[in-house]
Amino acid sequence: MPARKTPRPVPSARLDRDAWIDAARKSLIREGIERVKVERLADDLKVTRGSFYWHFKNREDLLSALLQSWRARNIDPFLKVLDHDGDQPGVQFRKYVNLWFSPKIYDPDYDSAVRDWARSAPKVKRLVRESDAARMAVLEKIYLAMGFAPTEAEVRARITYYHQVGYYAMRIKESAAVRAALLPTYVAILAGPVGTAAYEDETK
Repeated sequence: MPARKTPRPVPSARLDRDAWIDAARKSLIREGIERVKVERLADDLKVTRGSFYWHFKNREDLLSALLQSWRARNIDPFLKVLDHDGDQPGVQFRKYVNLWFSPKIYDPDYDSAVRDWARSAPKVKRLVRESDAARMAVLEKIYLAMGFAPTEAEVRARITYYHQVGYYAMRIKESAAVRAALLPTYVAILAGPVGTAAYEDETK
């Protein structure tokens, strides 16, 4: 009698590719890249490893998808700020800064976890550096449009960006009320009258 073939697993109707990526994201944030393993994720999701291979070739394929997810959530929204209100740099600045205050869009823990991953992965390190440069370039363009000289626009972009990255890296804990109260002063110092006017227009 011929050996019975093992039936190919049927993918769960409730478990799609995004569910695996989200589980990998949570594991990366919680435990670091070394713990993002197919078997552990399958245990977390309460499915067999066979389900994983319906969506990914291997672990490296999942990690590539994880980086794409990080870029889509934590990088692309900042780059799209320049797509609108091209003649209103103050509004662009406000929208850019507001992304840092929008947890449903930007995830600072995800950013920190990818930066930790970059310490042991040259490819990820290059991607993080490129992404930092792209986000700062948007800020620099906004400052230039506000009328600042090129060198000053570059330095203001660096200060703004490094400040916020450092804020999250240091894991400073402040209530939303405190951050909102301090924001006008930050805007006044970092963006001057143009940024302040845009912020005041929004809060009227």
